[in-house]
Amino acid sequence: MVELELVRAAYDAFERGDREAALACVAESVVWEQAEGLPHGGVYHGLPAVREHVFGPLTRDWWERFSAPAHELLAAPPHVVALGRYQGIAKETGHVLDVPFVHVWTFADGEAVRFRQFLDTAGWNHALTVE
Repeated sequence: MVELELVRAAYDAFERGDREAALACVAESVVWEQAEGLPHGGVYHGLPAVREHVFGPLTRDWWERFSAPAHELLAAPPHVVALGRYQGIAKETGHVLDVPFVHVWTFADGEAVRFRQFLDTAGWNHALTVE
């Protein structure tokens, strides 16, 4: 399945630090849903908004180190489901981030037109919180 390989390539690129290659399969008009309860939670429309509000703050504002490896990919056309873990070290607190995630990618005409994120938002927010 082509979509499965596109998603695999996106995670591989993200882990290499190549954010643009990670977004290569994403449609310009994507609807990107970040989990409510995150500092950047909500729905973003379009690739420019995803670059600025989702990818931008990750290493610029929050994380000294950050990774999101997908350990398992499941094909359920037109969707690809990714199971993995967010891992990192928060810049301001030094706290460790290690929480599971589920991402659901929806494809049309060979591009990801929708992305949905599900995770333990309490664990994410705890890592960023100064005590």
